[in-house]
Amino acid sequence: MEETKSKRVGLVARLSDPGGVQSVALSLIRGLNQKGVIPDILWDVEPSWPMLEKAGVRAKFTHVPFRFSTTLIDRMPLSLRYLAWIINAVDGEQFRRQYDFVYTVNQVFYFPSDFPHLYYLSGPPLLPQLEMLPRGVKGVPIRFFKWMYRTFWRTSRPIFEYQRGGKYVINSHYTARLFKEAHGVDLPVVHPPIKISDRWFDHSDLSLRDSLVFFSRIVWYKRPYLVLELAKRHPNYRCVIMGGVQPHQQSYFEELQKKAATMGVKIEFIRNPSDQQVREELARAKFYIFPAVNEHFGMTTPEAIASGAIPFVHDSGGQIEIVIDERLRFSDSELHDKFDALMKLPDAELAQIRKKLVAHVQQYSEEAFWVKMFQHSGPGKSPSLTDVGDCQANNITSFAKG
Repeated sequence: MEETKSKRVGLVARLSDPGGVQSVALSLIRGLNQKGVIPDILWDVEPSWPMLEKAGVRAKFTHVPFRFSTTLIDRMPLSLRYLAWIINAVDGEQFRRQYDFVYTVNQVFYFPSDFPHLYYLSGPPLLPQLEMLPRGVKGVPIRFFKWMYRTFWRTSRPIFEYQRGGKYVINSHYTARLFKEAHGVDLPVVHPPIKISDRWFDHSDLSLRDSLVFFSRIVWYKRPYLVLELAKRHPNYRCVIMGGVQPHQQSYFEELQKKAATMGVKIEFIRNPSDQQVREELARAKFYIFPAVNEHFGMTTPEAIASGAIPFVHDSGGQIEIVIDERLRFSDSELHDKFDALMKLPDAELAQIRKKLVAHVQQYSEEAFWVKMFQHSGPGKSPSLTDVGDCQANNITSFAKG
């Protein structure tokens, strides 16, 4: 184990914007830090150091040059983004001498089977059932590039392929079923981490809660426009739509605001809310509304539950394993009827429903995530991460750069 002291743990992740994948990466860093490990972030742009500082985590950065920078890719149309990531594919073999173990939450690297690594999967490209390709003429360019990939690059740049010797975990039972359908392989499920331990509420506060709240990234496929319909039907409730809005989604955000004005409904829009704003709004939420179809998991739902909100979510995807009471799940045709029925339940019954849900979501705690991730982080012929952590804890200064 002596040579382990001069090696490191890498993490392939883009940590410049908030979101579910970034939350997983930040939690993983936090767990590694508790083992005495300060991982190297492997990407082409530096992480948001204020975001890491705010999260209370320590990491270093190793620049990995891409042929197309991620900032340039952000401005590309979908078809060119697909092509650019193929060209950007990185052979992880080049990092063998530098790292004992590499985690990846962004599938840009591919690794030989004997390289100690772990992919954390949460959606496409290895789950083709969840791809949302443009229809008709608009979809022609990306379908052409997909044909080019299958014909010319899938062997030499296999970033969109399941590596039979690769090490993977996946984020929900729903996505695990889809993965088995696509590849015939059962993957272990490691649910995303939710910071539950610092959430609390007064169990007698339901009568004081006055809001319907949507909380997720504000993008078209999360379908926040359905919240406008509920707001119009239930004007006595304060209605909030909050979440991350990336620059390329700004136009959709503005369209949503215009739609609310046209419908004559009063909505409080909170763009890129702070942690404090999220806490305050979830503390006021009586009902948390999440209309996305076939959400891969949906981290904000257990966060809302842990904050005391009653969830009302689409009856599909990973939400089914989070929201176990069928009365709180809807199909599109049932949206209004089911919500009306939910609104008629007495607070005493809602309190019992909430109590069961809060107990259920404890399994998604950050501590549970660490236990499961680290169970899968020790390939048989290489040092386990526990060993790496012990060595780094004893010799942590050997990983400082410069």
